[in-house]
Amino acid sequence: MSLWTQPLESLYEGLAAAKTAPAGVTAAAVSARFGMALLIKALEITVKRRDFSGDAAALRLWIDVARKEADALAEAANEDIAGAAERKRIEIPMIAARAAVAGLDMCAEAAGVVRGALAADVGAAAALLCAAVHAILLCVDSNAGQLEAEERRELERHALARQESIMGQVSKALG
Repeated sequence: MSLWTQPLESLYEGLAAAKTAPAGVTAAAVSARFGMALLIKALEITVKRRDFSGDAAALRLWIDVARKEADALAEAANEDIAGAAERKRIEIPMIAARAAVAGLDMCAEAAGVVRGALAADVGAAAALLCAAVHAILLCVDSNAGQLEAEERRELERHALARQESIMGQVSKALG
């Protein structure tokens, strides 16, 4: 059964329960998916604006890619709860971390395109995505030790750099 068909309160109760799953990766993947939702919303509204003079086809492509990454996050959250123990330790969390970083990359692009209050949504999306990357990689570190350590460090460096760039652009857009 998918956690996405259950009330949000069920996830909260599951996270708060004294059992091993769901846990940090699930919570972070869900948060990252909510961040992707904010990004998708900002892009959808931007592309539909009458005064939008940018490349609508490019924005629609970003929306499609964002939806695919959001799907990957949804699947990672579900699999973290139900997946095989070996996959839960490294593989599933790394899929979620990569999807969240891809979302940050899209936020960086979107921050230069969206205007007004939508910039705040992109900033919030970036904050959720960056925090999710940190949380997921923390869980991977606890499970894997030095295994794949360089990729984890690179994902984290990338996420921090993207978030800093996005927040600067968002601050400018908000005036």
